[in-house]
Amino acid sequence: MSNKYKSSFNRPKPKIIPRKTGLDLIDDDLNQPMQMFRSNTKYIRQLINSNTEDINIYRYCIVLICATMDKYMHDIEKAVILQIFRGKAQPGKNFNSFLIPITVLNSFDKNNFNMVEKEKILSDAIYEVTSNYTIQKSTSIDRNMNYILDFNIWKAIQPRMTMRFKQLNSITQMKKYIDELVDRRNSIVHELDFRPNSNNKNDLSEDFVSNALDIIQYFIESVNYQIVHSITNSSEDLSSSSNNESF
Repeated sequence: MSNKYKSSFNRPKPKIIPRKTGLDLIDDDLNQPMQMFRSNTKYIRQLINSNTEDINIYRYCIVLICATMDKYMHDIEKAVILQIFRGKAQPGKNFNSFLIPITVLNSFDKNNFNMVEKEKILSDAIYEVTSNYTIQKSTSIDRNMNYILDFNIWKAIQPRMTMRFKQLNSITQMKKYIDELVDRRNSIVHELDFRPNSNNKNDLSEDFVSNALDIIQYFIESVNYQIVHSITNSSEDLSSSSNNESF
């Protein structure tokens, strides 16, 4: 074949840009809360399975289970608020109710910070605000999820929770279980976990603690799935609307 016709067999380069997948749309910052939670629950499970005869280990595990749930809730709240600040996620239905120090707004208005510096200031402010309370009881979870989500997280996860744990057959039962677990944690921490009119502590078995860890772990896994799925869809919507505006 002569060189004259070789170019006619060259395929044209595609002009269509491949659509981003969900993994491309999620920042690494959003993975960190779940990674930390899994690391913490792995440690707790090792404690439960340590075959110890000391029942206080089980009490300690109840405290740790609630603590690691609390840490995840704080971490994911901050991570999603920063996503909203970056324009990569839609605000939650009560997002405007989230209060930050007025000094942060003054700093943004009076100083020429770049985006990285602004995020650092905002991240520190979020930590300062949220470190003043726990996110363990169902009412606290409701409040903080509504800052970052525009849907009811309990309704979203209830079918999955019921399929895995038959006793949690309603949103009311889910909230009741979590609240009672946190109450038990509070009793343990404050040395009030005793039988009525007795100096003997309430019973606490390995099965109870192991089941508590299973439920809280699956609860957080389900919550995290809904959050990531929501932000993936939000990022796609924001990206497509941005592309439409450019035309």
